[in-house]
Amino acid sequence: MQSTRSEDCLIFYAFTPENIKLRQVYNSLSDFMKNKQITDPSDRFNLIVFHKDGPNYLDHFTFDSDYILKTLKSMSKDLSKANIAGGIFIAITFIIEVYKKISEKIFRLLILVDDGAYEIPDAYLPPLQELIKVVKDMPFFIDTILIGSPYSDQAQKLLKLTNLCNGELFGINNIKDLNPTLTGLSEKKYISEPTFVKQRLRKILPDNQPFYINLADTPEPLSEITTCSICFQKDNHGIVKCPSCDNPAHEVCWAQWAEIANIGIRHVFRCHNCFNILKLDKRFVIDVQTGKIPTIAEMQKVEKKNIVDYLHELEAKIKPKIVQTDDPMALEIKAMMETKKAEPKKEIQKRRASVKICPNCSKIMMGDRKNCPSCGYVLF
Repeated sequence: MQSTRSEDCLIFYAFTPENIKLRQVYNSLSDFMKNKQITDPSDRFNLIVFHKDGPNYLDHFTFDSDYILKTLKSMSKDLSKANIAGGIFIAITFIIEVYKKISEKIFRLLILVDDGAYEIPDAYLPPLQELIKVVKDMPFFIDTILIGSPYSDQAQKLLKLTNLCNGELFGINNIKDLNPTLTGLSEKKYISEPTFVKQRLRKILPDNQPFYINLADTPEPLSEITTCSICFQKDNHGIVKCPSCDNPAHEVCWAQWAEIANIGIRHVFRCHNCFNILKLDKRFVIDVQTGKIPTIAEMQKVEKKNIVDYLHELEAKIKPKIVQTDDPMALEIKAMMETKKAEPKKEIQKRRASVKICPNCSKIMMGDRKNCPSCGYVLF
């Protein structure tokens, strides 16, 4: 069985400014976003561009497509050649952070690129493939529009990445073909969900489960007498709070809630108030759900929030802001450029890059680091 869901679309604008001007694609992008929201007003957007000072993106998805276009236009004079590998890595790590807090969404990365962008280095293709394999069941997919040869090395690498997550690569001859291609892509993406539909339970492959378990937060204990937000009983017996929204609940109530709100791992679930991913001890959750530990919860009292209303509430409080970040894959690109300039030409030493995920804070990073750059945790 196939279904559609609300979509968060991250547009990676990687057209080379020397080859293609923003004014040539502005209306096509505008039509793409507006067509999507005509079909589903709950769809949101974001963008990544490579600026002269490095990659830039908005810190939140937004319902306001005009805001995306205004932001892109404001940076148009300083757009630079894009590092495709770095942009994809930043996009996925950003989407992971959004997924942690938001449920019931499809995540799409739309790459707009031409032959002028920096080619994905051979060393970075395997770790990007591994990263996509982990997140593709969110669900996440990549669609790519490439102006240039569909037989180039860059096109073949992009094709490998899109094929991993049920995406598509569209090779077009010139900018005139962009509008009809984007019109086709503005239609809803259909995803297969037989397990979820039949069993009301999404499954995550065992090999990928450690990633999602590590991504989840552990509820924090409360010692004071508090009213549980699930069963509405007031006491201090096993009351914990969500670290994201401070919403209190009994551990046993959340363990029972996990039966219908887990993400595909029995003891990893979403907070009923803010949708942040939480986890409890696996054995404890199983014992509660199988009746070995008595529960206080009255699940009929918990009303599931409407995700679209919740997101509109969040965006009404604050507009997305531009974030300027470092390119995590710039070193390999720099090495390639220096090698090409060198006389006589030297062969680039081939190596395999690696992706590391901090077990303490879930920060995703490239290279052989000894400490997490985010929390300082010692990596082994």
